This record gives sequence, C-alpha cells and structure tokens, in this order.
Amino acid sequence: MVQKRFYNIEELATILGKSIAAIHGHLARKQFDAVPPPLKLGRRLAWQVESVDAWIDAKVAEAHQHITNHQEFMQAPARKRGRPTKAETKLRSQK
Repeated sequence: MVQKRFYNIEELATILGKSIAAIHGHLARKQFDAVPPPLKLGRRLAWQVESVDAWIDAKVAEAHQHITNHQEFMQAPARKRGRPTKAETKLRSQK
C-alpha cells in the first residue's frame, strides 16, 4: 500500500515563502489562487504533497503563458526622448 504524504501549515508556509498568518488569511477569504485548497484531517489542516506540487506547476505554467502573451509589449522599440531635431520634423512633415 502506498502511503500518502501531507504537508502541515508550517511546511506549506516554508514552501510558499509566506507566513502562517498570511496562509490563514488567504484561507479565510477563500483565495485559492494564493494558496492551494487544504484538507481537514481531524482538527488540523493538511495539504497532499502531490496536489501542492501540481498547484505550483500550474502557477508556473500560468506565469509562463502570461509572459509569452505579453512578449510583444515587452519588445516594443524604444522611443527617443526629448524634442525632435529639425531633420526629424522635416521628415514627418513630408510624409
């Protein structure tokens, strides 16, 4: 039989880089985009290791997708700052 492993709230806080109070706050507001949904084991909250790993992988994939969607905006040509030169003004007026 395969034994399932769980994280407690202290371990989850370490993994996510958040405080225990922050995790409790996210759970109270049901913000499951900030922390994965927990399981109740008796009176304690627990997170299955595989589900936390899958949640983190989904967040990483979502971040990569967001970056690739906005890549064109990140590569916009730099605009010259300041007042245009006389030559640039002439070129614009000829167009």
